Amino acid sequence: MPLPSKRDPEQLRAALQHWFERTLGGPAEVGALSIPEGSGFSSETLLFDLTHDGGTEQLVARLRPDMDDWPVFAVYDLAKQAAAMRLVGAHSDVPVPEVPWVENDDAHLGAPFIVMKRVHGQALPDMPPYVFGGSFLDAMSPSEQRQLQQHAASVLARLHAIDHAQLDGWDIGPTGESGDESLSRQLDELHRYYKWAREGWSFGTARVPLIDHAIEWLHVNRPTDPGPTVLNWGDARPGNILFDGTRPVAVLDWEMVNLGPAGVDVGWLILLHEFFQSLSVVFELPGFPDFCLPDDVHADYVAAGGHPIDDLDWYVTLAATRVAVISLRTSSREAAYGNRESPADPTDLIMHRDILAAKVGFT
Repeated sequence: MPLPSKRDPEQLRAALQHWFERTLGGPAEVGALSIPEGSGFSSETLLFDLTHDGGTEQLVARLRPDMDDWPVFAVYDLAKQAAAMRLVGAHSDVPVPEVPWVENDDAHLGAPFIVMKRVHGQALPDMPPYVFGGSFLDAMSPSEQRQLQQHAASVLARLHAIDHAQLDGWDIGPTGESGDESLSRQLDELHRYYKWAREGWSFGTARVPLIDHAIEWLHVNRPTDPGPTVLNWGDARPGNILFDGTRPVAVLDWEMVNLGPAGVDVGWLILLHEFFQSLSVVFELPGFPDFCLPDDVHADYVAAGGHPIDDLDWYVTLAATRVAVISLRTSSREAAYGNRESPADPTDLIMHRDILAAKVGFT
């Protein structure tokens, strides 16, 4: 389900129109607001037409979520997301939306927001996930599905090829770190996020033994040579790419952008499909069992110019652990909204708990 909005659509439209009139210094008209289908849990996304200076353009506004109402992330930095898209647009051929405006003042719409130029394309939905059927992937032949996967892996290789010197000055993360240093920082960030994710939930001071074990496993088995620090897209998966056929036309959703080893992104791409595919098995649906398999994704990534990823399984397990912590927030929020019952055991908040347990040997 999309993130529930507590804002009145017409009041929001009028406020956005007033903001454009002030920003553009002249008359402007904002059309009716709409929400994209299959939009996610972490922010509000609005589609609208803006008419000014005799022309009309299609735009997208992304608003920071209510940080007092079960946010998914402790910090939601839209300016950082905008900086990432501008960096990628300036220093690579990876397609990203143009971001003409960033508004950090929450006085206008009740929350900071960014405005992007709208790009048309098809996206693989999350809710319900594309493995349940009904997406454009259904009509693709196996070779076309592989082409789409290859293009997704190529996006990662091209992002990771951005010269490290170009990362300075964008406030995306600490520059100058080695791969080992950035990996240590990301593990520390995971520790802090896990602690924060349990704040305000219905289990008091309880911990989640599966996640505790997984984090310990990650430390014990961490790669000895993670390679250089690169730009991490973060939420790196085909569902966050708009496609024209199999060709990417826009890379979206930069809320998890960071700096770190390349394996962070590659492992995330692999794990997210593994997770979705496991849901199709539960519901006795075929899904796409041959899509985004680890060896295939890695081969496609290397073929596109990416450096081979040592310890690929470790990065997939890192992704599985991160998704588990995120699930503590998203599932607790669903329970708070009355959309699901709160389980007796917090481990049951983690939909892919069997996958994670198998990866880290937890029984």
